[in-house]
Amino acid sequence: YQRRVREAVVSTQSTGRTIRSVTVGTFYIAPFITFLYNFVDKVFGKSQTPLNSLKKTGLISLLSPITSAGYVICNNILQNKSLDYTINQIKNDLPTIVLVQYKIWIPTHFFLLTVVPLRHRMFLSNFVGFSGPAT
Repeated sequence: YQRRVREAVVSTQSTGRTIRSVTVGTFYIAPFITFLYNFVDKVFGKSQTPLNSLKKTGLISLLSPITSAGYVICNNILQNKSLDYTINQIKNDLPTIVLVQYKIWIPTHFFLLTVVPLRHRMFLSNFVGFSGPAT
């Protein structure tokens, strides 16, 4: 009986986490990343040279902590977490979250900005995001 209860709790937690991630990804991350890709193309032009892509990647990377903090805030709102809990989580976990993201997303953004046309970037960015601990 205890085993079934534990399995049900784990199943519920996984389902809830999946629903929250899809919700935050759909309504916050995807629109924000789309805006960023369009913004860096306006700031630096549409050229896909390595130097230009490096500039774009740098700007996106500078904004990564804001994106990550927003993700944590949205996720905690969906979990009915308190403001104090959210602030503490951002203070304690954000540096680690951002470092992990930099390992994955700096090379990914550079590749996407150098090789992939704008109209296909979100699809490939979502593929990377869904494939592992990239967010």
